[in-house]
Amino acid sequence: MKSGFMIGWRQTGICFLLLAATGMIAATYSIVAVPLATEFHPSRMVLMLSMTVLSGTSAALSPLLGAVMDRVSVRKLMVLGGLLLGSGFAALSLAKNFNQVLIVYGLLIAPANVLIGPVAATVLLSRWFSQRRGLAIGIAISGISAGGFFFPMIIQGLLDAFAWREALRLLSLILLGFTLPAALLVVNRPADRGLHADNAAHDPALARSGAPAAPFSARSILLDPAFWLIAATIAIVTSGMKGMVTNLAPLAIDNGIKASEAAYLVSVYSGASFISKLSFAALSDRMGPRVLMMASLAGFAAGMGAMTQVGAGGYPVIAGGVALVGLFGGLMVPTESYLAPRVFGVQAVGRAMGLLTGTILLALLSTPPLFGLIFDLTGSYTGIFWTFSLLAAAALLWVPAIRLHPRVQPEAAGHA
Repeated sequence: MKSGFMIGWRQTGICFLLLAATGMIAATYSIVAVPLATEFHPSRMVLMLSMTVLSGTSAALSPLLGAVMDRVSVRKLMVLGGLLLGSGFAALSLAKNFNQVLIVYGLLIAPANVLIGPVAATVLLSRWFSQRRGLAIGIAISGISAGGFFFPMIIQGLLDAFAWREALRLLSLILLGFTLPAALLVVNRPADRGLHADNAAHDPALARSGAPAAPFSARSILLDPAFWLIAATIAIVTSGMKGMVTNLAPLAIDNGIKASEAAYLVSVYSGASFISKLSFAALSDRMGPRVLMMASLAGFAAGMGAMTQVGAGGYPVIAGGVALVGLFGGLMVPTESYLAPRVFGVQAVGRAMGLLTGTILLALLSTPPLFGLIFDLTGSYTGIFWTFSLLAAAALLWVPAIRLHPRVQPEAAGHA
């Protein structure tokens, strides 16, 4: 039984490492964008289209790959994701124009973002954990912030020491060096080792209900009001966070901050987000997600409001606003992974996560270039920061209406 316990938590550690690799993609783009802008001279809005391509392709792939993960070896898919991610940054170093940069993000980096991202981690950990699922998912999702904390310094160090193309090639080797060994250690299901979720003597789901629940269909998920309320709440926070962090280095440089110091702001954001995800891991199974969602919305609104004052306050105000957004916004990131199996069932968790992630990523499509467009039109990010602050405040009104348990499906009720 002890070995089963260790195998389950080992899967959590593996997901932590893989999510660190995907977490750096958006968190470090504002650093990678600086040499790309110097090399190819796109407008600020066009420069941010890489993140739109990343989000759009990921949104299209998430429902498809999420459903595949319910049936196909997650281990094999994660290995493929690691290969694509490393290859993507190597290919990025070979780009001759900015259109090729967009193609690399769409064809290589975006699929990797799904295959070793939160969808895959949620599918895997929902099989291994039931009673302690919030703890496991919170720890694993904190890997996103760990990657966002360490990789800005790694990438900036590489860019300081090498030309940007050589720096990205070295980065690709670093990514391959730890994603592939980690993915090869994945165990798809507890049953593969003669075990059950939570290292229990019997299947926890059967122990509670006496029979496995029928999985939700894609149609029933999309017709469920809870799906759309959850998606809207998470999208407001995560899209605002992504718009801010992908524009963070240019924003800081515009306010007289050196590029090397701007990289530390990304680490401040990711460090605060890391703390919040670990807090989610510690609190979610005891406090429940509704309280954490409301705390996240309120703190995120305050942080985005603080970012409207960066012109007057300089580096300390930027760092404080970034820390608030990371600390409270970060609480929302594991919510999707925690609620998908809780609201739609473990048997359909890949399908539910794929649909949720795809829907949320559609919102993320517009925010990085939208932030850039607002700056191009007004010379400031203030208007977009106020917009997200007010949207988060409005979302506080509908969080109490979100259903946080499975609903009885008509076919299941008729069978009963």
